[in-house]
Amino acid sequence: MSRETWKKVFSTISDVELVELVDFWSIQVKGFRQINQENIKHARAMVIAEALKPRNLKMIKAYYTINDDDTDEPADNGDEITLDALIELYEEGKELHLILGGLYASEEEKFEKLAMEFEEMLMEKYEVDELSSLVDRKEKKEEVVSSEKVDSTSKTEWEKKWNKSEDKNKDLRAKIGEWEKKYSQLKQQSKEEKQSALSEKLKLQQELGTERAQHRETVENNKKTAQENEALKEEVAKLKGEISHLNAMLLHQQQEVAATTIARTDENPPATMGQKEIVLVGDPKNKLTENSAKHSFRVLELKDVSDALESELLEKCDEVWMMTYLVPPQMRRKIKRTVQKNIKEFSDFPTMKRYIEKG
Repeated sequence: MSRETWKKVFSTISDVELVELVDFWSIQVKGFRQINQENIKHARAMVIAEALKPRNLKMIKAYYTINDDDTDEPADNGDEITLDALIELYEEGKELHLILGGLYASEEEKFEKLAMEFEEMLMEKYEVDELSSLVDRKEKKEEVVSSEKVDSTSKTEWEKKWNKSEDKNKDLRAKIGEWEKKYSQLKQQSKEEKQSALSEKLKLQQELGTERAQHRETVENNKKTAQENEALKEEVAKLKGEISHLNAMLLHQQQEVAATTIARTDENPPATMGQKEIVLVGDPKNKLTENSAKHSFRVLELKDVSDALESELLEKCDEVWMMTYLVPPQMRRKIKRTVQKNIKEFSDFPTMKRYIEKG
């Protein structure tokens, strides 16, 4: 319910009763040590402003909810509350703020509508522009009625009413005590839940901060790795270029060496008279190839075989020998297919040595 609605309800409380309620509701007003009949008119606006604060208004709603259970109300007999019943209840002496507060405190739409219709009917019936005007009217009427009843009402009747009122106040205080105890428990529970939620929030914020830091670190590492990879790719490409260049230079040098070897071969004088000119494919690394009396050896390295085949060097000699344990099978087959000469093969050096010695 809106603050304006409750402000309207509080306007129907007389100064005398408001002083009692301020004490009962334990409302503190800044600037006033105690609210009493002497200062209530000056402090009334501040009292109502304090009562409208959420922490006080929640307790005040509970007060009106409890008062709404009063046995004087027609609903206690199982009857539906009507406008006529409310008017009758008001005219019998029920405080207007208790009737309106009970209806609005229920927070049910039908009771809110009933309260508004009740207000309109009261103002129309008593010809007033606002509900607060009914307070002054009732106070004047009560003064007249009170003075008349003093003479006509016996002391015993007053005592009965007093005792009944005391019993009701006693029950009401007990209910308020129970409500305050429950309210205190709920307040403590809410405080604990709020603290737990706050702790969980801080924990999640810390975890989120850690995750974000790790994510930033991962992103930086990935960026650094990508940059290093790019640099390595450039270095690899550069090295490949250098390797290609070196291979080209090596090939060129091999070709020059082969050409030089062929040229020197052409320039060598014929073998000594009576010696056979032998091209030995595969170097056995033995001086016998240099000191043979019947054979003149030209040792051919494996890398020079291709150039020798192209230059027909193997066709110009008397015989071609191959050290099979030094010459790959594929190269041996190639030599056999290309050279039209008698080719002798030796599986090891001792075999070749015995062959030479036999003559």
